[in-house]
Amino acid sequence: MAFKSLQQKRQFVNGKYIIGIDPSKIKHQAAVLDTNGIQRGKAFTFKTTHQGYHHDLWKRLDQIIPSDVDNDHIVFAVETACNLWQTLAFYLKAKGYTVLLVSPLSTKHTRPVMNHDFSKTDPKDALIIANNARDGYFDYYQEFTPLVNAMHRLSITYCKLNKNLTQNKQRLRSLVEQIFPEFITVLPPDTKTAIYLFKTYMTPQDFLNIDICKEAEQIKRISRHNHGIKTLLRLKEQAEHSIGIQLKNEEIIAERLSLIAWITMIETIEGQMESIIEQLITLAQQTPYWDVLISFKGKGVSEKLAALFIAETRDLDQYNHHKKIEKFAGYNLRQAQSGNYVGPRRMSHIGNKRLSWIIYKMTEETTKYLPEVRMKYLRRQMNTKSKYRKNIIACSSPLLNLIVALVKQRRPYELREEKVKKLQQLEQKYQAYKQSKKSKRKKAA
Repeated sequence: MAFKSLQQKRQFVNGKYIIGIDPSKIKHQAAVLDTNGIQRGKAFTFKTTHQGYHHDLWKRLDQIIPSDVDNDHIVFAVETACNLWQTLAFYLKAKGYTVLLVSPLSTKHTRPVMNHDFSKTDPKDALIIANNARDGYFDYYQEFTPLVNAMHRLSITYCKLNKNLTQNKQRLRSLVEQIFPEFITVLPPDTKTAIYLFKTYMTPQDFLNIDICKEAEQIKRISRHNHGIKTLLRLKEQAEHSIGIQLKNEEIIAERLSLIAWITMIETIEGQMESIIEQLITLAQQTPYWDVLISFKGKGVSEKLAALFIAETRDLDQYNHHKKIEKFAGYNLRQAQSGNYVGPRRMSHIGNKRLSWIIYKMTEETTKYLPEVRMKYLRRQMNTKSKYRKNIIACSSPLLNLIVALVKQRRPYELREEKVKKLQQLEQKYQAYKQSKKSKRKKAA
């Protein structure tokens, strides 16, 4: 199928002028190949301005491409470097031209092929991009509906905020480890209960003077009765023998300001993420894939993950096989084989990092509840070394296969009795396997 697709792409660009463009912040570099694959004229630049797009680009192309060549016989190949290509691709598509997207990896690996030289210049890259497009190493530029574009933007923003949230939680934890390291043994510092306490108390001396009766009721409400008087007594006990840095007045003021800064950032980001997810779910409900994915609710796929998955895949109908989604997420396996040698298969990790995180979270939860996924997880746990992350990623394949099949049929997930019976039998074997491992450890000890 990959070879057939490559041949179709080569046939598509055959007999057409190809303009390869290496995008940049200030100015883009372009090179033109004629219908025979020979460079016409010299590579040229045009600025990333209105003048550059609407005047300079076409003035240079009019000097290189014959006037009798129509738009159908001209294609633009643009390298997808960062976000520099997006405005240009959108502009060219709006003008009615076909836009082909060339991966920077293709450019990188083709660079030494041209003249056995690893040197990198913009004119050289522009020519390489055009040559790669002529050889069929490209993807077609796709336009999506405003609904899909809005969801995708919200998904990107959510994942970036989540990254910033993790950073600020680590900064908060680092500060606590210096001032009151024993606090972490009682409460995780990034929980709502801990953040509430940090707004009033910071140093071990502060916790020694804590009003237990007053604060116990507050943290009981915040933690939904998971913490109370016992937690505060433990904190007070740990504060008596803390090994934290003893701060002077000026230092306490500085650390207090830093602490409040991290807490404010955490609360602000969490509020923004909550708003984004609410809007993302509202938009996802308007897609034809929502009913399929939400049918897994209660079996490991939450509304949040379902909405993020739809946003990142954009159009699930374009994936006729679940392996395409795996490849898009970077979960596909690459293999090294030569002669009689067959190397180990490893993940490529070249793909959409946001989608790979979403799929991992979905699989991690569905391995607990969904028979089609859990059965594979249990078999891997029994038959291979118990490497949790590898087993979770391996179990993403049956989950994606199930989702693609249900999307094609436009029907929700239904629990099958035969699958449940098989899972019950496998659960018994797994429990016996765990007991045997425990007994072996005891004997070895």
